Amino acid sequence: MKVLCLGEVLIDMLSQGAAPKEGTTPTMKPFQPYAGGAPANVAVAVAQLGGNSAMVSKVGQDNFGTFLIDMLNHYKVATDNVWRCDKGNTALAFVNLDADGERSFDFYVDNAAHKHIGQADLAEIPCDKNTILHFCSGSIAGPELIPGTEFILEKAKQENMMVCLDINYRPAFWDDTNNAPGRIDEVAKKVTVLKASREELAQLYGEENAQEKVKQWLESGVKVVLVTDGGEPIQYITSSFSGTLASPKMDVKDTTAAGDSFIGGFLYYLTTQVADTDEFNHWVESFENVSAATEFAIRCGAFTVTQYGAFSALPTQADIAQ
Repeated sequence: MKVLCLGEVLIDMLSQGAAPKEGTTPTMKPFQPYAGGAPANVAVAVAQLGGNSAMVSKVGQDNFGTFLIDMLNHYKVATDNVWRCDKGNTALAFVNLDADGERSFDFYVDNAAHKHIGQADLAEIPCDKNTILHFCSGSIAGPELIPGTEFILEKAKQENMMVCLDINYRPAFWDDTNNAPGRIDEVAKKVTVLKASREELAQLYGEENAQEKVKQWLESGVKVVLVTDGGEPIQYITSSFSGTLASPKMDVKDTTAAGDSFIGGFLYYLTTQVADTDEFNHWVESFENVSAATEFAIRCGAFTVTQYGAFSALPTQADIAQ
């Protein structure tokens, strides 16, 4: 199976060390540019493991856009549908790391090229039951993004295509954060695989309502929900069973792409087990199958937190075999 990743590919400006001290003059930490963006990270994660992935996005007619396309090609992600855009610039995310490798973000996306992905762009994207469509909530974060996303979700439904949503909630992406719970809930009911963090569920729906929200998604047709919790055990839930698996204790350097590595690993594992949606619907009924896929995904995410950056931190088969 092929994994088709829709959404932003951007520049992660990652903070490096401590701010230099130059007498009494205020200074900031230096920032190093890395290729990133959650959907793009997933595309690279799949390709790094040996899978077949493609990116659907837009970048600006700028040096950052050229760099990102070159990096996707370097990591063997298909870029036939990464278009250059005259209307917007390549998005930037400044990522500050604390002593534990945890992140805070400043996004520069007001005029981002990926916000101009429209229905006309997506009309020719191949959708079939041998392909998994992956996207994040950033693809519904603003009114200009919603029509294209709704179009490809409807197209995926008509073609019996598997769809994966990683909530990956970033408030700074949203036109109005009050819109986030409802919009995410609406698209969540249209997907096959859903990943969320425990923190996101609490932030969007209230900690006391998280379990009920997951139940509603499963009743609507979602086949499996994966709930991460930082370094705590990860839960996988279907309509028939649930389980938890512990995450190994790692020397954490940077958590930037850890969640993307996890879901990328899960999707890659699926592509090695099933050939299409019909086979997946049978496969997902087995506790052993879902547990094995989750365990593989955990190993991918665990490796990534020991590395800096995004694309460069995503594991190969050799990395997770160690």
